[in-house]
Amino acid sequence: MTAPLVPSVEPSVDHVEAIAALLDAGTAFAVHIGSPEPPDHELTFPHYVLWGAPATPGLQRMRGDGGDVWTRTQITCVALTPLDVIGAADRARRALHRRRPTIPGRRCGDIEQDPEAAVPPPVPDPTPRSPDGRQVYITALFFLLHSSPHTS
Repeated sequence: MTAPLVPSVEPSVDHVEAIAALLDAGTAFAVHIGSPEPPDHELTFPHYVLWGAPATPGLQRMRGDGGDVWTRTQITCVALTPLDVIGAADRARRALHRRRPTIPGRRCGDIEQDPEAAVPPPVPDPTPRSPDGRQVYITALFFLLHSSPHTS
């Protein structure tokens, strides 16, 4: 008999990593968590930068935390033209929306694009430049994910 999978004590991190894995598998673009890892002169465009937030408990119980959580993950789409940003956003949505990630020890719901967060049009990012000095454009998408510990 195998031991049951014990859920991680860091579901916020698990959610971001699971979303990044689905985005990486479902698009042709590089995926970075927090900030791009390669130096600016080695970045490829378009690419995504994911930002996670601490989880929110799904239920408040009289006897403590049941382990189910909601997270909201920001995906910043980064490209060299506004149209490439829009295309990258479409690819991200198609790769994630209504997908159910696999996280050991947790039962995940479908990823959903946050209906409360309006997606702004692409805007120039004033700081970074492409390796050849071009302007970089960005927009942000927000996705929600719920998971709970396996109870078997």
